[in-house]
Amino acid sequence: MTPNENEMKPAAKGLILAAVLLVGAMAAGLVIAQSSYPKTNPECSLSVLNKRAEVLRQITDPIQRDSYCIQLSALGRQLDKALPEDARVFFSGMVGETNGPKLGYYYFLRNYLFPRDVQISLGTNLTYGEGWFDGTPCDSPEELATNGFDLLIRYGDKGFEFIRLSQKIRPK
Repeated sequence: MTPNENEMKPAAKGLILAAVLLVGAMAAGLVIAQSSYPKTNPECSLSVLNKRAEVLRQITDPIQRDSYCIQLSALGRQLDKALPEDARVFFSGMVGETNGPKLGYYYFLRNYLFPRDVQISLGTNLTYGEGWFDGTPCDSPEELATNGFDLLIRYGDKGFEFIRLSQKIRPK
């Protein structure tokens, strides 16, 4: 090899220098953020997060582990564990333009309850609007039981209420 072949081309040197500077800037940004962020949000400091990770690592029950992080996940796992796979669930209070902000609870729990049939409207006339659903609301346990539902979930000011509609659902 001639001495010129061993030397890097100026363009390659520039790319390496840019990559090193970018990585360095990101590392500095992370250090600065970690030193200032805990002052406004102390539960997100590295030391607290490391302790929390150690506690979570020791918990083997997924429901208990979720209860330390996202309570709604723990609720979803509890429902999944308690309900038979062929249970039909009705989530009331979710249709209508004013109920659009509550739909997150429906979406979240519906994922945990899959493959169960989870409905928010009686019948098949459910249509999606701008961030909300239009359909046939129902809050009557008798009517829902007549239509083959096993569990009614109501979400209101006091949180979740669960109403057993059939013998398929075991009381707890």
